[in-house]
Amino acid sequence: MDNSYLKPREEVVEKIEYFIDQNELRPNDKLPSERQLCEVLGTSRTTLRSAIKRLIIEGVLYSKRGAGTFVSPGKLVQNLQNIQSLSKSAMEANKTLTAKVLYADMMECNKELSKRMKLTLGSKIFCLQRLRLIDGVPVTIELSYIDYSLCKGIEQYDFSQDSLYKVLEEVYNVDIDHGTESLSVTFVSEQESDLLEVENGTPVFYVTGHVYTKNEKPIEYYKSIKRADLIRFSSVLKHKH
Repeated sequence: MDNSYLKPREEVVEKIEYFIDQNELRPNDKLPSERQLCEVLGTSRTTLRSAIKRLIIEGVLYSKRGAGTFVSPGKLVQNLQNIQSLSKSAMEANKTLTAKVLYADMMECNKELSKRMKLTLGSKIFCLQRLRLIDGVPVTIELSYIDYSLCKGIEQYDFSQDSLYKVLEEVYNVDIDHGTESLSVTFVSEQESDLLEVENGTPVFYVTGHVYTKNEKPIEYYKSIKRADLIRFSSVLKHKH
């Protein structure tokens, strides 16, 4: 194939993909060092880094700070039009989801949460922050605020093991019906980069949303950041007749 019309970066992108294929690298296999790749592919370090960044955005590769660049197992797809939990999405993709609890405690409803959750100031809120990992790789930091009046005693559960939505539905009979979600792009802070094992300032998805019962009672308000190199969002468009 004549690649003379391709920009240097696109040409190196193809060379990296060919290298992965020819060397039969599997998901989570590590690529050689930048110096070795530059020699093998016959390119400059600047062009190589640009090509790698492109492949990370496309979900072909992912980087781990201090460890190098690896072949991606593929992005996990989350549908914007349903409130399916991350655990169900991972299960359907035959991936293993684990969690590390960063914070779990009671708090009083402040002005922001009072407005968002339609609760009076000072109402009890269960606050849960978790780091979620897929096949051992950190992908998202999630912060959930739950109306404690719906689930008194929920703090006794270990949400590094238990599913939050499963406990709400099966133990507390909370009718999780629908939700709203807002998606934007932001950049990780130094603390977040440590948890997600990416470089400081890496672009990530920033997601906020609400979960409601059928009668529009707010159950949860949540915020999360998700690695854009490992998560992608999909939406189904329907034509109205």
